[in-house]
Amino acid sequence: MGAASTKNPGKEAAPAAGEAGEQDDSEWEAFQVHQRNAARLPHAEEARLLFATAGHGVLSTIGSFGTWAGYPVGTVCEFAADETGRPVFAFSSLSSHTPDLRADPRASLTVTARGYQGMADARATISGSVEALGDAEEAAAARKTFLAKYPDSFWVDFGDFTWFRLEPIVTGRLISGFGRIKQFSGEEYLAARADPVAAFAAPIAGHMNADHAEATAAMLRHYAGLSVDEVRITGVDRLGLDLACKKDDQTLRARLPFVRSAEGRKDVKDIIVEMTRAAAGR
Repeated sequence: MGAASTKNPGKEAAPAAGEAGEQDDSEWEAFQVHQRNAARLPHAEEARLLFATAGHGVLSTIGSFGTWAGYPVGTVCEFAADETGRPVFAFSSLSSHTPDLRADPRASLTVTARGYQGMADARATISGSVEALGDAEEAAAARKTFLAKYPDSFWVDFGDFTWFRLEPIVTGRLISGFGRIKQFSGEEYLAARADPVAAFAAPIAGHMNADHAEATAAMLRHYAGLSVDEVRITGVDRLGLDLACKKDDQTLRARLPFVRSAEGRKDVKDIIVEMTRAAAGR
């Protein structure tokens, strides 16, 4: 998800000359090698995780009226991904994108990683058709999925709201950070595995950031060879942690893989405890 750094540490962040500088150069080089080989989710799986955990998205439709006719129109909207990863929406007839979609269902949905701050952070887009759900059973399933994510959205039951779904998904693109751009097909996206720890990622990250930031820094130093001044977990998946770090005057992103794949919340806890103990030399 995160790129190794928001700068080129070998050039822009070069330390002062001398023994300390040489040690810092060696540390950066070892860290960069570690990041190039760090385990990450397959790109379609990473994109599906972003859509499963994003708070909102930007829906781009083809304008159907007024000065917008024929031009792309982007709208921030709420959505929820169902069990197959397909986004579902509740749209009012008063929303400008509703007549756009009825006139031409082709659309794209773009999301960013939670806590997105800049171009070093992950974002993804999927494109296809967003069409109304005419089947009552499918609409009921979409309502259940949406309300599980937004439980206070009582307005979805107002008479002028209709359920929509992005299907088929034709193509997609994932940008995991600087230089990490991957294209994937709709088939690859739908076939991607749902991450088994996605539902617990936010509380795990929150707990570690609030109570165990020093342990995270120690793990990064032990496994990736990089000492940092500050570190914060920005993402958790079955293969590891995404970190936002500060070192001297620069901000960087780091990937800290787990020592083995996690298949649930308890696995993540056990793995982090094991890695913390190893970093502490126990």
